[in-house]
Amino acid sequence: MKSSEVSSELVFLGNRVVTSNLSTSMVNTKGRPVNIAFDFDYDIKDFKQEEASWYGLIDYVVKVKATVKKKVLFKIDLVMEGAFRSDSLGEDKFKEMVEVNGLITLSQISRAYILSVTAQSGINPPIRVPMVNVNKMIETKAKAEGSNEE
Repeated sequence: MKSSEVSSELVFLGNRVVTSNLSTSMVNTKGRPVNIAFDFDYDIKDFKQEEASWYGLIDYVVKVKATVKKKVLFKIDLVMEGAFRSDSLGEDKFKEMVEVNGLITLSQISRAYILSVTAQSGINPPIRVPMVNVNKMIETKAKAEGSNEE
């Protein structure tokens, strides 16, 4: 298929690391299991229309915490920002596509970033962030925000 036949109406303009913190501690791990916990979130930062185009910014947040018993082995806090544009979508469809497709895009970039950073930081094995069900994340966030409003 030609790219003109399957190209998305949503254009990925680029990404940047807003925050990246990795802190490690000297912890004796010999014979002790390392527990790794992941936490994911996102924040839709901005939507605006300029002439005939829509622009949107979204942050994808990943937190990783590794513990041995109650001692913290390492922590990672990452905020990855993505910028998107569309020249043909309406406002509602654009917002929906940025939320779904933007999160999918940023989750994969964040997975690669964390794998690379942890490998270069001497964490062995490097951290492989699990795949995320973006639809479930959006649904869970909507429910949480709905219960906070009540």
